[in-house]
Amino acid sequence: MKGNAGALGFKPMQELAHKVENLLDLARKGKHRVGPAEIEIILKAVDLTRAMLGDLKQISEGKQGQDFTVQRLALQEAVDRVIAGGSAEASEAAPQVASPVALAETVSAAPGGDGVPRRRASDFEASTVIKVDASKLDNLIDMVGELVIIQSMIRQDPSLANLIQSKLSQNLSQLNRITSSLQKDAMSLRMVPVRQTFQKMSRLVRDLGSKSGKKVELALYGEDTEMDRKMVEEINDPLMHMIRNAVDHGIEKPATRAERNKPATARVELKAYHQGGNIVIEISDDGNGLDPERIRKKAVSQGLITAGQELSEAEILQLIFAPGFSTAEKVTEISGRGVGMDVVRRNIEALRGKVEIQSVLGKGSKFLIKLPLTLAILDGLVLGVGEERFVLPTFAIRESLRPAKEQIHSVQGRECMVRVRDRLFPLVRISVLFGIGNAVEDPCQGTLVLIEDDSRQLCLLVDRLIGKQEVVIKSLGETFRHLQGVAGGAILGDGRVGLILDANGIFKMTQLEKAS
Repeated sequence: MKGNAGALGFKPMQELAHKVENLLDLARKGKHRVGPAEIEIILKAVDLTRAMLGDLKQISEGKQGQDFTVQRLALQEAVDRVIAGGSAEASEAAPQVASPVALAETVSAAPGGDGVPRRRASDFEASTVIKVDASKLDNLIDMVGELVIIQSMIRQDPSLANLIQSKLSQNLSQLNRITSSLQKDAMSLRMVPVRQTFQKMSRLVRDLGSKSGKKVELALYGEDTEMDRKMVEEINDPLMHMIRNAVDHGIEKPATRAERNKPATARVELKAYHQGGNIVIEISDDGNGLDPERIRKKAVSQGLITAGQELSEAEILQLIFAPGFSTAEKVTEISGRGVGMDVVRRNIEALRGKVEIQSVLGKGSKFLIKLPLTLAILDGLVLGVGEERFVLPTFAIRESLRPAKEQIHSVQGRECMVRVRDRLFPLVRISVLFGIGNAVEDPCQGTLVLIEDDSRQLCLLVDRLIGKQEVVIKSLGETFRHLQGVAGGAILGDGRVGLILDANGIFKMTQLEKAS
């Protein structure tokens, strides 16, 4: 920064960078011990530098710039003071450029903030990197998806099925291998590490802890875990909100932690790892945890549930995602209005993910965000219902079975429950949910697929299982965007369109059906 600013004639930025560099150089040589005051000043210097960079951009676009002279000189004096040994006064003298939390949210993204981490210089020694416009990359992925679809359609074309020519068969097999390899390589181009998004949270936790008077440390694990680029961008805001809640609501005040014999410094952990076909992002804290009884009472008072309604603990904890729900006794600058957790769940569900909650009162809570590896391709089971085809994501499926008559239980003459291994599950007909005719009515003549979502389970009745298949997900457009129970569409190998089912949406549809 100092060298580039000097070369371009930006003297104020050069002077600020030089002052902070002196402090960092002394610390590197072991001549100056770095404490909270030094860290505070260094971070404020970063904030001021970002603000000055933003100001240069404004001026270059012909807009009115700002004068940072007073803030810059005060910060430079604070650096000199802290080098001289006046740590306490230095921290107070250092100017405030902006709200720490606001800066953590607005300026932590690197220039060109497209969610893609920039490579360090050392990375270029090992490989040559070419910058490609994100839209071109997305177009390439789409075209590869189309290639996979047409290749699958050719393989399943009935006119080729009767041809017994070994050469043609070999060529088709080779085409299949090349297409599969191309698809995997193309998909890997979209994958980026979560490192940059995770590291933004370190500054956020520090500033939130300072603002609320709590000592909090953030531990990061699995920063090299790769996710779809689009998903990395979209997960930033939900993560920020959940980290904010963990510090503000989850972590107790220092006096309360002392009474409970807990460490003075609270711990928040942020992890990313693979589990099955999903990416899991885990946010945990060693704070107070969630109080199911308190949540229940609040939900009853807000009319979200009735006083006598029976709910499992997992279902009660899920109530915190209801719009406007908050157990905060007072509204703070950080949180408390009940606006946000519903948006968090909505954003995660838009990524075809889900949130699970684990909590022990007095010991802490854990939020698990489960997301698919990519937004472009889905591993699913193709189902036949009447003349229609559906694709059910494999991560939502527990098992499939052909039931015996004694496993089906009826209420008032209506078959509505299925017994599987001494447990009863609701029986739901896809043909009824989507109004499909000529479908199998007798469960013993069809196939049951046991699906799961957020610890809820039910059995879907379908005519038959057609097979497991990787499908390229297609949007149904604005017209069908709010169609419940459907997450999108896919062109199957025989050229037909199959609707991709959304497990969470199906559970909601069954609840509406019961209510009606």
